[in-house]
Amino acid sequence: MSCPDCVTGFVHTDGTPKGTEIKVANIDAYATGDDASKRIIVIGADVFGWKFVNTRLLADEYAAKGFRVIVPDFFGGWQLPMWTLTAHDPNDPSPTFFKRFILTPAALFLIVPFIIRNIGRQVSTLTTIVSALRTAHPDAKIGFVGFCWGGRFAVSQNFQFDATVACHPSLVKFPAELDGIKGPFSLAVAETDSMYNADKAKETEKILKERGLKDVEVVVYEGVHHGWTTRANLADEKQKQGRDNAVQQVIGWFEKYLTSDAAPAAATEPAPADTPAA
Repeated sequence: MSCPDCVTGFVHTDGTPKGTEIKVANIDAYATGDDASKRIIVIGADVFGWKFVNTRLLADEYAAKGFRVIVPDFFGGWQLPMWTLTAHDPNDPSPTFFKRFILTPAALFLIVPFIIRNIGRQVSTLTTIVSALRTAHPDAKIGFVGFCWGGRFAVSQNFQFDATVACHPSLVKFPAELDGIKGPFSLAVAETDSMYNADKAKETEKILKERGLKDVEVVVYEGVHHGWTTRANLADEKQKQGRDNAVQQVIGWFEKYLTSDAAPAAATEPAPADTPAA
């Protein structure tokens, strides 16, 4: 995995998270929104994990539309440290020499042990969480939106949910893990992205529709880069607009498919794909 954009971006300081920290199947999680809602969104965070303020603020935005939103700790406390961001403040868009040439290479170096530690535990953790939520909320519809690292599981584990959204996914074993998509699936990618570019996104749409899947959406965003949905520079109008549009894409998808009259989630698990190389 060689993706500088996976470990760069801006911390958002335009709000304070409104939710609380809870346990789901003994797994730490941030929860926000109406706990009686029958529309639940699970967020698969990027490499900065469940405590990243940007992700929590994003969860609050979804919750404001009537969803119950859960951000689990999929990494068991082993997320990347915040110092690996090369830009800590939206008002300081020019990283220093130290940040650019020392911190960024160090951050990229840390990705290798991060992948080794986390790549094998995600699916079992996700399955545990989904099972717990469906037991506790049998009448609820449950969706999943994943960002960067978490985006992969919006692809491969789509069958566990009533609908999923993948935002600039990384490490997807393409096209094998598309076999996990059995229900409504939305994809948001940057026009240029080393992890999942526009061409691959269009090929994804083609493959899925050839398989007879009708509830598929692919949106390609111009003027942004990998990670823009969670770590955009909000002082840059183009990035902010792209980020806000992606928020509406996610909300719109779940408002459409996390409804009582939507078809139930697929129950058939696809054959496992090989773990992608880092």
